Amino acid sequence: MSEAVRAADPEGRFTLRLPDGWSAAPDEDGSGGLEVWCEDGAGTLHLVSFEAEDFADPAEELYAFLEDRGVELEDDEVEDLALEGGAEMALAEYEAEDEDEGEATFWLVGVAASPATLVFATYIAAAGEQEAELERVREALATLRLR
Repeated sequence: MSEAVRAADPEGRFTLRLPDGWSAAPDEDGSGGLEVWCEDGAGTLHLVSFEAEDFADPAEELYAFLEDRGVELEDDEVEDLALEGGAEMALAEYEAEDEDEGEATFWLVGVAASPATLVFATYIAAAGEQEAELERVREALATLRLR
């Protein structure tokens, strides 16, 4: 990955080093998030940040986020990822089938926290197609620097 290319969210709460050949732009729905993708890639990484009033536990926030979406995971299905600058991210992977389409989607979902910032990261790709870039997505997430 190139050290020189870092992307920042529109709110200035985090930066992320982009994998070589990847692009980033504010998300199209105006939620203040950042979308990261490879032009010929399998999926898209979406990051959204929020101001945090208290230091949040990334794993607890991840479990709550997934529970709101009807996804239940066991403790051993969540891993910790050390981030640049000393913060930590809780990550989980799972597949979900779209009831209308009948197709499975791969999800990599993570939550990172610092005393001032909470970042939700979601990487989505068609199930089975994520393997080509999943390692690069994880490497990029490890470069997150929270405000």
